[in-house]
Amino acid sequence: MIRLVFNMNEAIKGHLRQYPVFTVKDLAGTLDKPAEYASLQTYRWKKKNIIHEVEKGKYSFEEDPFVIASWILWPSYISGWAALQYYHLTEQLPFTIQVMTTRKRNKKSIKYGNAKIEFTTVKPSFLKGFQQILYHQKEIFIAEKEKAIVDAVATKRMSLNECTSIIQHNKNNLNLKRLFSYATMIKGLSKKIKAGIHD
Repeated sequence: MIRLVFNMNEAIKGHLRQYPVFTVKDLAGTLDKPAEYASLQTYRWKKKNIIHEVEKGKYSFEEDPFVIASWILWPSYISGWAALQYYHLTEQLPFTIQVMTTRKRNKKSIKYGNAKIEFTTVKPSFLKGFQQILYHQKEIFIAEKEKAIVDAVATKRMSLNECTSIIQHNKNNLNLKRLFSYATMIKGLSKKIKAGIHD
């Protein structure tokens, strides 16, 4: 009987591990049990450090904040300095993971592990230029290199000087036509970047 319960728990965990972030409702659906039962189960797992609380009502088996960052809200994607570090376009090691989303939140950031996940709300028309990739065998959503630069400048996380410096040092790794196309979404930005990289 103990063996059966153990196998069932492992099967449930295996199913939930497909989702970087899950809710009590997700667990209740997997167990085919009431939400109260699922809530008790998450409490037990959390107490044993099997899962981690992302924020109220949301949990994860993952320890890496980069894995869960683009799964807390939908639609959303990782951008800014964290994305640029992933692409090796900067040597900075950001402790903040910027997440672009169209969803409004009262709580603009959360702490997870050793990182701060910060949510930036944008208009639906600005939520473009991102892709789904595999990161440590997990699917995540992340800005294209060029959009990560534009996002960082547009949200004042990066100065124009930093922007042009990154472009100048990584011209062979960037699609400049695409970058300028994204930059036209911000009034005057494309012109400023062109002037900066030609100085």
